[in-house]
Amino acid sequence: MIRLVAVDIDGTMTFKDRKLDLAAVESIRKAEDSGLPVTLATGNVLTFAEAAATLLGTSGPLIAEDGGIVFDIETGREYILGDRVEADRGLVALEQTFGHLKQTRSSPARLTGLTLKREVPVEDIQKVLRNEGLSLVAVDSGFAIHIRTPDVNKGNALRKISSIMGVPLAEIAAIGDGPNDVEMLQMAGTSFAVANSPDEVKCVCTHVTNFPYGKGTAEAIEHILSLYR
Repeated sequence: MIRLVAVDIDGTMTFKDRKLDLAAVESIRKAEDSGLPVTLATGNVLTFAEAAATLLGTSGPLIAEDGGIVFDIETGREYILGDRVEADRGLVALEQTFGHLKQTRSSPARLTGLTLKREVPVEDIQKVLRNEGLSLVAVDSGFAIHIRTPDVNKGNALRKISSIMGVPLAEIAAIGDGPNDVEMLQMAGTSFAVANSPDEVKCVCTHVTNFPYGKGTAEAIEHILSLYR
């Protein structure tokens, strides 16, 4: 039985241009109406996740900042699962190599990492961080380059939610599309990569949908509702 489904937003519930795919909205509301709570899991900041949850009507805890923050909607409690100290050190090292790097608008508000505009290839950023001996990962989400410590990830956030809700990870499903979803997809008992996902994401999942973007999410939720509830 699946008792919770965690869903990424960008590229999973939206099209490539970040416009919301209404097929995903309908399926998420169907899941909630059936008694299956939905957790939104985003690389964006908590305020974005809260607004999305309100508009979509989801009731599960929220994952924000790539897993750096978990927010329990039911109790109003916020869990901060990391900090940005090392990421700020990394930014100093990167700017010594590449010059001034533009951060995204949300980056200054982040508590557990930072996000850069996609001006420098992520491979070059990763090389500098390795050479400096910094304990950081850099992930290109397709929308920004996220820099954070390895322990800040959606998988560890999902483990925290499992503990908060008393729901075993084996009874949680996850749906995603990007490299910053990999740990969450690996942690969940059942996982879906939507069809637009790169191979590195598809290969860690138990299922790959036939449809991309929000239609893929709708396909995954229909599968969950038909087989596991």
